[in-house]
This record gives sequence, structure tokens and C-alpha cells, in this order.
Amino acid sequence: MKTRNSIVLAILCLALALGHTDNAWAGKNADMRVAYVLKNLGIKRDVQQKLQPLLVSYMADKKTANKPYDTLKDKLKPSIEAGTITEKQAQELLTRKWDAAEKELAVKRQYETKFRTVLSAKKTYLCFDLLNDKKSKIRGEDEKD
Repeated sequence: MKTRNSIVLAILCLALALGHTDNAWAGKNADMRVAYVLKNLGIKRDVQQKLQPLLVSYMADKKTANKPYDTLKDKLKPSIEAGTITEKQAQELLTRKWDAAEKELAVKRQYETKFRTVLSAKKTYLCFDLLNDKKSKIRGEDEKD
């Protein structure tokens, strides 16, 4: 029993030491998006290794910036779809949307500087462009008209 507890404690300490507990890779979609960007950016493997943790951190920070808006939107989704959203709810959604957009822009500007430590301006622009591709394009699905 003590051995099992010691092993669990060691694993938790290792996870904390590696620092992956705060962003938890930002989810499966973020993993897919990071892999897509690294594959399509056309950079050498050593640059990819330097860029990957920056991309993972960027995705987590971007998700954090949008969380208040996303949470409220998910909560109100049935009302939005039914067309029964109130004026007060709509105003709160708008307020959170603009706040999230401002925070997201700040994150993008912050990470432009970080990406530029590894990439040229041209590759940094391409990186942000690839980060904005639709999920269907990232998955390789055919787009329907």
C-alpha cells in the first residue's frame, strides 16, 4: 500500500515538475491544430521542437482568454437556438464577446513576439494563418459547398 502511494506521489510530482498541469495541452483539438501547424509550416525539425511548446502554450492562453464568453454561450445555447434569449442575456453575451476579443488580441500580440524568437516574420504570419484554419481543413475533410 505504501509503495503504491509512493508511486502515485512520484508521478504527481513529476507532472508538476514538467509543468503540464496548468494547460493540460488545452485539449485534443489543440493537439491536432499544433500538429497541423508544425507539419504545414515548412520548418526544420529543430525549429519545430522549439516552436511546439510555444504553440501549446498559445492555444491554452487563447482558450483561457475566451473561457468566460464560451461558458456563457454554452449555458445559453438552448435559448439562443430557440430564439428566446432575453435582451439582458444578449447584452451580457456581447460584453463578454468583446472582452474575450480584446484578451485574445493581447495574447496574439504577446505570442507574435515569442514566435519571432524562433521564426521569421513571414513564417510567423503563416503560423497565425495556419492556426486559424477550419477544423475540417485540419482534419483533411472535404469542404461542402
